[in-house]
Amino acid sequence: MALTKTNARNHAVSARAGSGRSAEVSAARGEGVRGLIASIESLAASRAVLLICLLSLLAYANSLGGEFVFDDTDQIVTNQNLRSWTNLSRAFTSHVWAFRDQQHSIESPPPLPYYRPIFTVMLTVEYRFFGLWPQGWHLVSLLLHTLSSVGVFYVILLLSRRKIVALFAACLFAVHPIHAESVSWISGMTDPLFSVFFLASFSFYLKYRRDSSAPAKFSKPGSERRVGRFLAMSVLLFILAAFSKETALSLVLLVFSYEVVENTGATISRMSLAAQRALPFAAASLIYLIPRYAVLGELMWTNPQAPDRPWTHTLLTLPFVLASYLFHLAWPVGLSVTYDTRFITSAASPLFLLPAAALTVILAALFGYRKRMGREVWLALLLIFVPLLPVLKLGQVSREEFLVFDHYLYLSAAGWSYLIAIGVTKLGSLDLKSAAGSRKTRAALAAMVFILLGSIAVTASENRAWSDSYSVWSNAARVRPSSWAAQYNTGLALLDQNRFLDASDALGRAAAIKPDEAAIFDALGRASDGAGNTREAEDNYKRALEVDPLLFESLNNLGTLYFRLGKYAAAEASLVAAIKVRPAAARTRFNLGICRARLGRYDEAAREFEQATELEPDAEAFYELALAYEKLGRNRDAENALTRGGSLTATQELAGRISNEMSRLRGERNR
Repeated sequence: MALTKTNARNHAVSARAGSGRSAEVSAARGEGVRGLIASIESLAASRAVLLICLLSLLAYANSLGGEFVFDDTDQIVTNQNLRSWTNLSRAFTSHVWAFRDQQHSIESPPPLPYYRPIFTVMLTVEYRFFGLWPQGWHLVSLLLHTLSSVGVFYVILLLSRRKIVALFAACLFAVHPIHAESVSWISGMTDPLFSVFFLASFSFYLKYRRDSSAPAKFSKPGSERRVGRFLAMSVLLFILAAFSKETALSLVLLVFSYEVVENTGATISRMSLAAQRALPFAAASLIYLIPRYAVLGELMWTNPQAPDRPWTHTLLTLPFVLASYLFHLAWPVGLSVTYDTRFITSAASPLFLLPAAALTVILAALFGYRKRMGREVWLALLLIFVPLLPVLKLGQVSREEFLVFDHYLYLSAAGWSYLIAIGVTKLGSLDLKSAAGSRKTRAALAAMVFILLGSIAVTASENRAWSDSYSVWSNAARVRPSSWAAQYNTGLALLDQNRFLDASDALGRAAAIKPDEAAIFDALGRASDGAGNTREAEDNYKRALEVDPLLFESLNNLGTLYFRLGKYAAAEASLVAAIKVRPAAARTRFNLGICRARLGRYDEAAREFEQATELEPDAEAFYELALAYEKLGRNRDAENALTRGGSLTATQELAGRISNEMSRLRGERNR
C-alpha cells in the first residue's frame, strides 16, 4: 500500500512537472511569436523596401526574356515616330495612336482616343536607349512594377499604421499573378507607370492629412510649410499620373471617399468636408483635361470603333464583368489576354443571374455588417473598386471579346492585397498585444509565407504565356477554346513561324467557330500556299472574297498567287480590284506593274511603278521602273531611275543588278 501511495504521489508530481514544462514551452513560443512580430514592426523601412524589391524581381524575373507581342508591334516595332526626339513635343499635342494617321491603310481601325503624353515620352526615351532590344523594355516595366509595389507599402503603412500589414500587403501585391499582363506585356506598362505617380500622390496626401490634423502642441517650427509641401507634392504627382493614363483621375473620388470614411459626424457634413478636401485635385485635373480636350475634342472617353449598343446591354453585363474581376483577383490562375466574353442581352441569362446574385449577397453582407467592419476594411474596398470604375464604361468597347482585361486590375490588386493582409493578421491575432504561440497565430504566419510562395510560382507560370506571340494566343486558345479570335491569332503566330500545317489546324478551328469571318479564310489561304497546296490556297482566297468581296488582303494575295502560276490576266484583274479598294497600296501597285510588264504592256507597267515609288520609294521598284523605261526607249529616264534606286538599295544582290544595268545602258549610249 505504501509503495502504491508513493508511486501515486510521484506520478502526481511528475504530471505537475510535465504541465509546467508545457506551459513554459507555450510561453516560450508565445514570446518567440511576439518577438518576430516586434521585429517586423521595428524593421527599418529600407529593409522592408529591399524585401519587396527582391520578391518582385523573383516573381517577374522570367518576364525579361519575352519578345514584343500584341500591341507592341504597332506601338514600338513599326512606330516611326519613336525614331525622332521631336516625338517628345508631339506627345503633348497628339494622341497615343497618332502615328497611325500616317499609315495609308484602310484595314487599320480608327485611332483610339487615348491622351497619355508621359506614356508616349517613355516609349520615345526607351527606344533611344534600347532600340528594338526587348529585354531593355521589359526591364523598365519590371522596375516600374517594383516602384509601384514600394508605393503600396508606404500607402498602406500610412493607412494601417501597422508595418506587418503594410509589408505583407506590399509583398503580395509585388508577386500577385494578376500583374503578368501589365509587367510581361511591354505596352501594358501604362498601369505600372500611372500607379507609381498615383500611389506617390496618395501617400503624400496621407502625410498631409496626418500632419495637418496633429495637435498644435506637437507642431514644430516650419511644420505648416512642410504640410503645405506635402499637399503640393500630392497634387503635382496626381497631374503626372493623369498625363500617364486617364484612369488616374479616379484619385479625386478616392480622396473624397477616404475623407468620408475617416471623418465623423453627420453624413452631410462629412460629405461636405470630403468635397473640400478633394477640391484641389478636382481643380488640378483641369490641367490634364484642357489639353486633352484640345487634342481629342472631348473630355469623356468615346471610342470611334464602338458600335451603338443599347444601354441595357451594358447594365446587364456589368455584374458578369465585376464578378469576373473579383474572381481573377481571388484566383489568378489560367489568365488570358482574352476570355471570349459577350454582351448579355437578356435578364433571364444565367450569365446575368448568377453574378448578380453573388454580388447581391456580397452587398447585403457589407450592409449587414457595416457597423462591425473597421475603417481599414472600407479603405481596402475603396482601393479595390475606385480604380476599377473608369473601365466599367462597357458601351465604349469596340470588340466584345475584350470586355475583361486583367491589366485593368493592376491598382485594384493593392486594395485586394490590403484586404487579405487585414484578414490574415486579424484571424491570427498578429499584433503585439494579443500575439501568442497559439496554433492560429503560427498558422497565420505560415499562411503568409504559403500565399507569397504560391503566388510567386503561379506568377512565373503566367509570365511564360507572354513570352512571344504564339505563347500569348495559344494560351488564350487553351483557356478559352471557344474563342475564334484566340484560335485565329494562334494561326497567325504559327504563320509567322512558317509552321504552315499547324497554322492550318488552328485556323480551321477558328473557321469552324466563326465561318462568316473573311480574314480567317484569307489566313488559311496563306497557310495552304506556304505548305505548297496552291489549289487549296486559291479556294480559301475565293471563300474569303465570297464573305467579303472587298477584302484587300485576299484580292492582293490571290493576284500574287495567279502571277506565280503564270496566269497573268487573272492576276491583273485581281490586283486591279485590290487597288480600287486601297489606291495607296504601294506594294500592290508594284505587283501590278510586274504583271503588266509580263504581259508586254510596258507603258502601263511604268505608270504603276511610278505611282509605287511616289507612295513608297523602294530600290526594287526603281529597278523595275528602269527596265520598263528601257523597253519604251526612255534610256535617260531609266538611268535616272537606276540612280535613285541605287541610293536606296539595302542588299548587295540588288545593288549588283542595278550596277550591271547602269553599265549596260551607259555602254549602249556610248556606242
